[in-house]
Amino acid sequence: MKKLAIAITSLLLMTGCSSTPTITNTNNIKEHILKDNVAYDSFSSYSDSDTIIRLPNGEYIHGTKEVNGKYYDSDQDSGAIQAKKAKYYALLAMDVNNYLTEKFEGFNDSDEVFYNKEGSFTNASTVIDENGNEKDLANNPDYESMTIKEAKEKEYNRLIQEDAKEEKKNLSSPVSELNELLPKTDSISKTVFNKKNKYAIHYYEVEKNEYFDYIKKIKEKGFDSIDPNSPEESFLGVNNDNILVNIHYDATNKILDLDIRRQ
Repeated sequence: MKKLAIAITSLLLMTGCSSTPTITNTNNIKEHILKDNVAYDSFSSYSDSDTIIRLPNGEYIHGTKEVNGKYYDSDQDSGAIQAKKAKYYALLAMDVNNYLTEKFEGFNDSDEVFYNKEGSFTNASTVIDENGNEKDLANNPDYESMTIKEAKEKEYNRLIQEDAKEEKKNLSSPVSELNELLPKTDSISKTVFNKKNKYAIHYYEVEKNEYFDYIKKIKEKGFDSIDPNSPEESFLGVNNDNILVNIHYDATNKILDLDIRRQ
């Protein structure tokens, strides 16, 4: 009996001792979302405040799940992000991929091109410089020979990094002064900076009543309509400082497009 008791005790120690399973950290979810180009719809079932993690098999979850003996919990994982941010990164990846599809239209991934660090490329072996002289790109330090597939990857990374830099400097940028003139909203947004005196914002998941409420708040901010007879889905307004705001609402896709500029 004594040996049996020892055996049972040992078994309990091996199988049932721990009341809290091991939680495995999953980092760099932002990079995974951008790299995988996860569809925006992947996160549409989550509330904006829900925490999201990525499992080793590529699945994104909110909550807990055990996989191959490892326990994952989005509420306790230091690498988790809110679903609102995950949606933002998914939209960004989709925007960049759509841009690249248009930019490299007509080319095959195996085609050879010369690509420069500014994001431009050519399949010609020479270019004409500002002085009218022909320059051989094979010996040009500003250009690098590569396949279209490699150029797409470089351009994708360049655009993602540009967005990250823009996001970081947003609060200290001159355009933040324009942003302060706009009403605050909980809608998911993708901001596109153009230049220091103008920028555009795309708001997603905007209900029709939220759009009308936004226009009401815009007017309360001091923007008067230039065209009172414009369609209800559009608003063009100006304030006393001659700052122009142009808004269009797409009710079908629930998207509000806005740009604001100094004239």
